[in-house]
Amino acid sequence: MKKSGKAAIYFLVVIVFFLTIPEIVIRVLTPEQFARLSDFTSLGGLFSNLLSILIFLGVASILLGIFAIYLAKIIYRHLTQSRS
Repeated sequence: MKKSGKAAIYFLVVIVFFLTIPEIVIRVLTPEQFARLSDFTSLGGLFSNLLSILIFLGVASILLGIFAIYLAKIIYRHLTQSRS
């Protein structure tokens, strides 16, 4: 596969993770848990609580998207090599 095809797959998966994971986390957490998480990610009040949690969730979802592609690639290679 060309590099542009791989980049498109990475981009699409990261966008999907970026749009879904923060929404799920924000909907599932209770207000108390949300406050604790935002205090934890605000680095001692250095950033705004809401801004820091959104940045944290965005970065975490991007990293999870990249990890999911990497893991799927390993599983796919393992399955195709065992059939040969």
